[in-house]
Order: sequence, then structure tokens, then C-alpha cells
Amino acid sequence: MQTQGTPRNVTPLSTAVPGPSTVERRSNKRFHSQQIKLTFLGFEHVAINWSLGGVLVEDRHPRLAIGTDISGVMTVRGAEGRFRFSATLVRRDAKTKELAFQFINPSPSLLDVLSRINE
Repeated sequence: MQTQGTPRNVTPLSTAVPGPSTVERRSNKRFHSQQIKLTFLGFEHVAINWSLGGVLVEDRHPRLAIGTDISGVMTVRGAEGRFRFSATLVRRDAKTKELAFQFINPSPSLLDVLSRINE
């Protein structure tokens, strides 16, 4: 009869546990720049980072639910004009107090000005 504890025929696990993935899964390259200012829901927001697919801003809307669509106006330092945009709130980071928005059908003029920022 075997006593309680470690069974005799068990070998220790020798396989390494994989670390966090370092593979970028975004479809658009992310840029860290404060050249973009967005105005929506009564506040101006300076982009923390952005891509052609969306933008990350400071969370100034704690009651805004994930999945909410917003619309507003964007200005880009060094570019003439204002650009209308629509976006969906896709992620809230409570720790860093940031909101991630994904653009909804961005216009060709918006995509053009964003693509010229870091040329």
C-alpha cells in the first residue's frame, strides 16, 4: 500500500512554459505621436498613440460602454483642415486609464492625412 504524497511513477515536467507572445497581431503599425487631437463627447483628446485603424486616448469617459460608437472631429498638427471620424470603443484599460477606439469606415482624406504624418 502506497502512502499519500508524491506517486512513485511521476516524472517532473521538463517542458518550458512559453512566455508572453512578442508577435505583433495588429494589422496596422502603431505610432506614438502627439500630433493628433480628437474632439468628441464634449472633450478634446490628444492621441497617446494611433494607427490607420484606430487611436488610444486618455479615459475621460468612465461610463462609456465597450462597443459604443462615437463621432467627432480630428485635427492633425501640420495638416490643414479638420477631419470627421467615427469610431467604436473596443478596449478600456482601467490600470492605465486609457480608451482604445477603432475607426469605422475612415474616409480617404482621413487615411491620407494619417499616412503622411510620419513620412
